[in-house]
Amino acid sequence: MKIKSLFSLLPLVGAAFALPSTIDTTTFVSKVNANNSLTFKQPKLCDDTVVQYSGYLNVGTNEHYFFWFFESRQNPDTAPLTIWLNGGPGCSSMIGLWQELGPCRVNDDGSQAVYNTEGSWNQVSNMLFFDQPSNVGFSYGADNVHSSDEAAPLAYNFIQTFFEAFPKYQKLPFHFFGESYGGHYIPAFADYVLKQNQALSSSSKQVKVNLESIGIGNGLTDPLVQYQYYEKMACDSSYGSVLSDSDCQQMNASLPQCIQLGKKCYQTGSTSDCSDADDFCGSNIEGVYQNSGLSYYDVRTSDSIPSTYIKFLNSASTRSAIGATQSYSECSNSAGGKFGSTADSARNFAPRVADLLNNGVRVLLYAGDADYICNWYGNYAWSSQLNFTGSADYQSQSLKPWTLGGKEVGQVQAGSSLTFVRVYEAGHEVPWYQPAAALQMFTNHIANKPITS
Repeated sequence: MKIKSLFSLLPLVGAAFALPSTIDTTTFVSKVNANNSLTFKQPKLCDDTVVQYSGYLNVGTNEHYFFWFFESRQNPDTAPLTIWLNGGPGCSSMIGLWQELGPCRVNDDGSQAVYNTEGSWNQVSNMLFFDQPSNVGFSYGADNVHSSDEAAPLAYNFIQTFFEAFPKYQKLPFHFFGESYGGHYIPAFADYVLKQNQALSSSSKQVKVNLESIGIGNGLTDPLVQYQYYEKMACDSSYGSVLSDSDCQQMNASLPQCIQLGKKCYQTGSTSDCSDADDFCGSNIEGVYQNSGLSYYDVRTSDSIPSTYIKFLNSASTRSAIGATQSYSECSNSAGGKFGSTADSARNFAPRVADLLNNGVRVLLYAGDADYICNWYGNYAWSSQLNFTGSADYQSQSLKPWTLGGKEVGQVQAGSSLTFVRVYEAGHEVPWYQPAAALQMFTNHIANKPITS
């Protein structure tokens, strides 16, 4: 597709290493994996009321992932820890930090960081943002990642090294959230964490991750199902048609071949077959939307969300404060392009979601209903077809109104451990459009309460 005394509240780093208050940069080297290390600062940007860490986690051979952590404003010692990832593939999680659910915004002229008072999720959770793979955002390195599955072990290394460096957060409930291509990342990464947890022995030096839930916003998870709803979103959504009749007819006429190619991709798993599906469906169905002249991320407008934060992030003073050694770019074509070599985007990650559900991990799927590219119709459809232990319970339910402050802000369907939320009047980046609703949804979810409560 953003403390009263800082040093008095710092956790121990490693077994017996406390941060000295006379320096502002600290390096931690993992005792579990000598290749993993962490270099960080303690900035006070955006929210100077909480503990922050930012810098680089070296998670493999020449793989340097930039991260930024904010403690929760409420009960940070017991509040959950939530990781946030943006998608792409190849886009920075600083998008979530600065445009969506993070503590950071810039003022009108882009010269100063201010707190996101209306919708920052660190009001209720410790929040950890990181840029992956290498060469995305502030991250840098070899970038040998060509698929979501190749990215998963590095993300796991990231989590393990973070926990080793900051053991204070190891025992907290853990939630994995993401958006857009996060519909691939989050199921892949969380399921990898689950498998590693299951394989841990009593003598293992790895930390068990207390994985409680995942959340996916306007995600790409089950492409075969989701391709079948592009024409619906473009030609027959609640916002009306944005394409000509001939364009809509072309999309419909191309759908049988798209489905045939998508099924073959799912059956064989070959890169060639999945590339064929991705190319045909992308050109003849998804890509027809460009004729509308409207944003792929909001069918109501041709405008995009302003990225005024980029200039602020790239200033020398900001980079120094957060320990960023590279210039910042929002999305990397080179990093994202490598996923094309494995046709990763055409592959189905819904079975990973089912595996998580079958192992007690709660799942929240939410979608702004004005987004085209990962529209709510397609996301709702694949959730309705998902086969997992509690699927009968989920499928027996229906979408029900969700009100907030006396206003209907969306619809919710929940059954077993799966919840789907349609958010009214929101594009691809839901928290940008509906910050109060997004915060309430997140708050209820991490507390394991019904979204509608």
